[in-house]
Order: sequence, then C-alpha cells, then structure tokens
Amino acid sequence: MTSSADAPLTRALHREAVSRSLRSDQSDLPDVPAVFALVRDMPYARAASHDPLDIIGGWRGTCSTKHELLAALLAEAGLRSTVMACTQEIRPPAHAPAELLALTGGEPVVDVHNYLIVHAPQGDMTVDATWPLAAREAGLPVNEHWVWGQDQTIACTPIETWPVPEGQSVATFKDRLLQERYTPEELARRDAFIQGVGRLFLAQTAAEVS
Repeated sequence: MTSSADAPLTRALHREAVSRSLRSDQSDLPDVPAVFALVRDMPYARAASHDPLDIIGGWRGTCSTKHELLAALLAEAGLRSTVMACTQEIRPPAHAPAELLALTGGEPVVDVHNYLIVHAPQGDMTVDATWPLAAREAGLPVNEHWVWGQDQTIACTPIETWPVPEGQSVATFKDRLLQERYTPEELARRDAFIQGVGRLFLAQTAAEVS
C-alpha cells in the first residue's frame, strides 16, 4: 500500500474519486492498476491546466494531460516512465456514432498523441490511458486491464515517434511538433475536433450522473 504521506497526488486522486462516488472513503489508497483505471476513466476533455492537481480537481484530460498526471502518480509508486509523442491521423471507425463522425467532416484529423512507456520491474510496457471505458461504444481503442509487463494498445497508429526529453514540458514539446509539421488550417481542424469530442464526453458523463 502506498503511504499517504509520501503520495500527495495519489491521496488527492483518492479524495476526488471518493467525492464522485467512484471509491469508498473506507478503502486504502488505490494501487497502480486502480490509479491507471481512475485516470483512464476521466472524461476525454481538455483540462484547465497541465498541473496534476488541476487535472484531478477538474476530473478530465486529453492524451497529454492524462499521461502527465499518470506519470506523476506512477512516480509516487516508485515507477519511472517516459512520455512518448507521435504524429497520427485520427480516423474514427465507420460504425462510430454520427456525432463523432461529423466532427471530422469525413477527412482525417492530424494530431500529436501522447502515451507512456512504463519502466516496470517486469519489463518496459506501453501504457495508454487516453480513452475511458465509455469510449468503447464509439469504437475507440480502450485498455480495460493493467497487466504488469504487458503492452497496452496505443490509441492511434503512430507515424513518427519520439520520447519527450526528460525535464522538458510535454506541452512545449508537443506544440513544437504540431507547429513544425502541420498547417494553420490543419491545426484549426484539430482544435475544433478535440473541443467537439470533449463536449461529447462531458455531456455523456453529465447524463450518466443525472
């Protein structure tokens, strides 16, 4: 069990999950698989900032902020991880809900995706907490289980891939790649898509709570 004194972020995650009736206030702090599941199931939507406490308090994140938070939580459990960045083209499956398909306008949306390589004792493992379990209904790739030493499915088909240099801001590194590789028009379509997907997930979460 993680000590609460040594794990302020894990403690904050637990408190927020309890306040949202996702965990019992009588339970111990979440272990690594439970931490992964909590971060994964946060609605996919832009967080207020890249600060881990802000991400927890707002209970939302995209691929960058979810994996920044997850890396920090795993560090509290003694696990080192590397944030990865890769270019991609977003193409929702044909059977995805019409609302999601409409956001692409029938054309692929460019982006830079983030995920983790976790350096676990059982061996390096690819970890991707981007899409919550609820996204399965939209045909999006969801990782249901954390299995030590086993790679998870990356939430895209990577084109070019880089590790984010240690000590460098994930947001800064990602923004540089976006600016270098894509046109203003492509970036505007990307921004509209991400905002639209966020609205869909937040609306779905609100409906489930009510």
